[in-house]
Amino acid sequence: MGQHIKQEQYEKATQVFVLLQSQHMDNPALHHYFVQIAQSLGSSTDPNLAGFFTSLPCLLQSNVIDFARDKLVAMGDNYQAFEVLFDYIHHFPRHAYKYIIEAVDLLIQMIENGQPENLDRCPRILATELFPRLCKQRLVLALDQKEPCVKSTESKHYLSIPYTLFENYILIGQRYYIQQRQWDNLQTFTCMMVSACGFFGFDRLDTVSHTIRFQYLKEHRLNLHSDDERPKGPDLIDPQQEWHQRAVVAMMCESMTALAQLVIFGYSYYLAVCGMSNPDDASTAKACLIPICALNNIIPPHDPPTRKRPAAGSSDPASKRRKTQGSQALPVPNRGQGKDAECMKGVDHALRILGKAGDCLRHLVGLWQWASSDTKLTGWLAQHCPTWDASIDNCLHLELRKMIDLYQMPFDVKNAVLLVQSDLALSLPSVPGNLALALELSQVICDRIEVERRKERSTEKSDVPAIPFMFAFRVLYNIAIIYLLVGSIQQSSLEIAIILSVFPIPLDLNEVDFMADEVDCGLAANVFQDREFGLMRVDQAGMVARCIKHLVMSLDSETEQKSGLASIDAAMRWDEKAGNMIVLMQYGWRYWITKTNMWHRIQQQIKDKRTFKNRSFLEYVYVEETLQRIQAIHEAGTTVMDIIPPDFASRGSYRHLIVHQPESPRDSQASPYDHDGHPSAGISHQALPTSIEAEPPTSTMPATSPTDDQEHELDDLLPPNDPSSAPPPIYQPTFANQIMPSATMSPSWYSASSQKNAYAAWMSPSFYYSRPATSVQLPERQRQAAGHSDQDSPLSTAAQVTKEIVSRCLEHRMDRYSPRVTPQRMRHVLHRFLKSMVLNGNSDV
Repeated sequence: MGQHIKQEQYEKATQVFVLLQSQHMDNPALHHYFVQIAQSLGSSTDPNLAGFFTSLPCLLQSNVIDFARDKLVAMGDNYQAFEVLFDYIHHFPRHAYKYIIEAVDLLIQMIENGQPENLDRCPRILATELFPRLCKQRLVLALDQKEPCVKSTESKHYLSIPYTLFENYILIGQRYYIQQRQWDNLQTFTCMMVSACGFFGFDRLDTVSHTIRFQYLKEHRLNLHSDDERPKGPDLIDPQQEWHQRAVVAMMCESMTALAQLVIFGYSYYLAVCGMSNPDDASTAKACLIPICALNNIIPPHDPPTRKRPAAGSSDPASKRRKTQGSQALPVPNRGQGKDAECMKGVDHALRILGKAGDCLRHLVGLWQWASSDTKLTGWLAQHCPTWDASIDNCLHLELRKMIDLYQMPFDVKNAVLLVQSDLALSLPSVPGNLALALELSQVICDRIEVERRKERSTEKSDVPAIPFMFAFRVLYNIAIIYLLVGSIQQSSLEIAIILSVFPIPLDLNEVDFMADEVDCGLAANVFQDREFGLMRVDQAGMVARCIKHLVMSLDSETEQKSGLASIDAAMRWDEKAGNMIVLMQYGWRYWITKTNMWHRIQQQIKDKRTFKNRSFLEYVYVEETLQRIQAIHEAGTTVMDIIPPDFASRGSYRHLIVHQPESPRDSQASPYDHDGHPSAGISHQALPTSIEAEPPTSTMPATSPTDDQEHELDDLLPPNDPSSAPPPIYQPTFANQIMPSATMSPSWYSASSQKNAYAAWMSPSFYYSRPATSVQLPERQRQAAGHSDQDSPLSTAAQVTKEIVSRCLEHRMDRYSPRVTPQRMRHVLHRFLKSMVLNGNSDV
């Protein structure tokens, strides 16, 4: 036979072939030769053998293909078996119906086996080669779950495929184009497959607007076209069942079409939000579009208030050398107007995309509403979707989530789809359930980013595209806005603090950036004044300014929600929030004092309360003018400023914070302490009051090793060691107090009878706040020796002692640290402060 084939005597070769097939099919050599013949169509090395196969009758060709396929599958070489089928389909398209479904099944089986080479090549062949050929066949989609088969009638051949299997075919093809980010091909492929389902002519609409395609699907939904020459006889179905089948197929086609379109728009929206729509600008600009649906809640007042002049500074020579900077009017930066404004760049484009994505979801909602209104479909829907008894919105959301998971999208594409869904829900906050959905989707994005970053830290290489610089912060900002809209201001503040605690703050950030943000917000408010949702472009500096403003206003709103100063606990909370606001307002300080009334309100509140206790904020304050304004309040003498940070007492002896004063003989005789601060040898412990019978206790707060700057700060505060000077009264800050109180010192006093030791947290924060600033009342003998009258109150003594300590502390910070502060140090200080704030916020939530 081989000799006849070489001589191209195909008729004689065919006769020998038939003889061998009938008598020697158990010969292994003949088996191998039959496989060679079947594989000859895909090989150019033996054109004579390919010519011989082509000359065989159709039945003999099928015998060869069937034998070679079964042989190769039995050998475990499914891909070679597929190539045999595919070569036959390619060279004999008229007979493709015989093997195209088998070829598709072989590739799907190889995909399910999970071999890496198959995961790469099989989806590509299916999407680009086999499915387009399948769509050229006559198709009949069936509701039953039978195996796909070929049906023939009057010399016409049909492929009967269960609609669920064909839905899987569409899914595989769409998944491939999504993973390759080939959006035009995804659209063309979807239209082609939907057209093969019965929406004839839909494949010619792949280049028109999505609204035209959706309208076409809606118009042909009830009269879905079917092939007029479909099989007759036993397979004929009744009209009601046929309508049911068409309706189910229509739902499948419309859902797959709308979802694919949503993915396309979602990725475009993702690029627009992250500022990557224009590849030329993506490498240089670090910007993103943030939501501004809560403008009235997060924009500070624009009108500068009328403020009182600050009190005069200290009479110390160092204070005289410093002059408070004038509150000059800030220049209004030129940010453009209307759509040409800086904050509006790319906004119109992004909102148009968001609107198109909304069309996709609206079409899906309308489709499901149509299905739910027809009793013929409710049974199928209840079986197809287990959550059908829930609301349509919840059911659709679950179906979308399931389909998105089935697409197995790349990391960035899935983030894009989640983002566009979240922003669509956020764009209509008044619709019940939308804010909860937007929050859920945004949190899912954050979780995905965190998981991916952990993978990056554990592995050297990652195939995942880099996360855009501003994207993760933008999602956190979304969450903060959502919390703000639902009234959870504390949680909104926490989210903003998380952003600022890790965001790379520009070194040149100043009041101009805050003023630019105010101008941008005003422009955006004018553009979106009648809408519930808008977008605004911010760069790196703009994001920081916006977040600091948001955080300051949120903290201010939190204090207003605490019913003012109705209780001592509320006053303590206000002191904490006010201190946090002062720290944040160091950035853009001139903006805060000239364009808003924030500092004026804080200052007035402190004066009205006549006391201010916050021992943590001062260690984060380095701007000289801010320190000067705090000093002015303190030295006015009307307010007790209990603001010494714990690190000033970390040496374990608070007497070093007081300046020595001249000693009188009476003072020397009355003092129960020696020059080193220990009890005098001539005085027994029994003679000492209980409040000072032991060495002054150290701070009960966790001890931390001070930094170099802190050590220098403490060294500068140490008084000269003058043995001739008398020991001063002991100053003990209230945060280190371990003394049993009297029941009359606080209205919120708690019984301490059951406490075991001095470190137990037996008293409330209210009690701490109500204590005098010194926490230790001088014994009667000491008070008389020091020249105090019996009418001196503990509060007046506290004010005298505290005033000098606070003054020295503020002077030291202004002299030593303010001149040396750099943008790098300020950024480090702000990050430290915000991380501490986040930790405290997490413990409160």
